[in-house]
Amino acid sequence: MTGQVGWLVLVTAAFLVLPSTARPTLPFGVRVPHERTGEVHSIRVGYRLAVVAFGVVAAVATLLGAAGLVAALVVACLLAHWAAAGFVSRAKRSWPVVRQGVTTDTGLRTDPVRLPWPHLVPATALVVGTAVLGLARDTPWDLLWPLTNQIVVLVIAVLVAVTLPRARPELDAARPESSARSYRAYLAGNLRIVTLLSTAVIAALAVKALEMWGIVSGVGWTVLTVALVAAPAVVAVVWLVRAGDAGHRLDSDDSENTGVAQRDDDRHWHVGGLVYANRTDPALLVHQRVGSRWTLNLGHPASWLTLAALLVVFLLAN
Repeated sequence: MTGQVGWLVLVTAAFLVLPSTARPTLPFGVRVPHERTGEVHSIRVGYRLAVVAFGVVAAVATLLGAAGLVAALVVACLLAHWAAAGFVSRAKRSWPVVRQGVTTDTGLRTDPVRLPWPHLVPATALVVGTAVLGLARDTPWDLLWPLTNQIVVLVIAVLVAVTLPRARPELDAARPESSARSYRAYLAGNLRIVTLLSTAVIAALAVKALEMWGIVSGVGWTVLTVALVAAPAVVAVVWLVRAGDAGHRLDSDDSENTGVAQRDDDRHWHVGGLVYANRTDPALLVHQRVGSRWTLNLGHPASWLTLAALLVVFLLAN
C-alpha cells in the first residue's frame, strides 16, 4: 500500500510540473502569441488544482483499501490536461487575429549539428569486449542476452543520432535568431545526452554479463550497475530542465520581436499537443508540444511503417 501511495505522489508531482516544461507560447499544446501568454494563468491554476484533487482522492482511496488507482490517476490527469487545452483554445478564439509567419535556419542544413562520433567509441568498445569475452568462454546462447541488448542499445543510439538532426527544427517567427541559436544548442546537448545514456546502459549490461557468467559477484557490483544508469539519467533530467522545451531557456533574447507570431498549426495537433498528424507536412519527426522529446508525424506514411517495424522488433524480443 505504501508503495502504491508513493507512485500516486510521483504521478501527481509529474503532472503538476508538466505545464512548466512547455514553452510559454505553447500552454497545454496550444500555440499562443508571446503577448498573450499571461492570459492563460487561471487555466494553469485550475489544471493544477484538478491534478491535486485527483491525487488526494486516489491516495485516500488507496489508504482505505482500493487498489490499482495509479493507472486511473494517469488517465484522469491526462483528461485534465486535455480539458485545459480546450479552455486555452476557446480563450484564443476571442483574441484579435495577429500576423503569422514561419522562419527557417538554412545553417541547420548547410552546417548541421552532428553527433561527436568519437563519443560512441567507449560504447562500441564495451560491446566488442563483451562479445569477445562471451565467445571465449563459450557462453550458452541463453546467457548472451546482455550482449544482444547492448547491440540493440548501440543501434538505437546511432539511429537517434542520425535522425534527430534531420527532424524539423522548432523555431519561432517572433524570435528567429534567438530561437535558432537555442535550438542548435538544445540539439547538440541532446545528442551528447544520447551518447552518455547509451554508453551507461551498455556498461551496466556489461557488468550484468560479468555477474551472469560468474566472473564477478557481490552486492557492490549490483550497486555499480544501478549507479551506472542512475547517474547519467540525473544528468539528462538536469539538462532538460535547464534547456527547457526545445531549448527555449538557453538563449531567451526578450529584446528580439519581429511582430510576427509563429504560424498557427493547432488543427494538426491532437490530445492536448501529444499527437501530430499532417498529411501535407513532409517532416517525419517533429518536436512534441508537451515534453522535451520528438514524435512521429502520423500523417506521414513512413511513420506507420516505422511503428510496424518497432512492433515486430518488440514481438520478436518477447
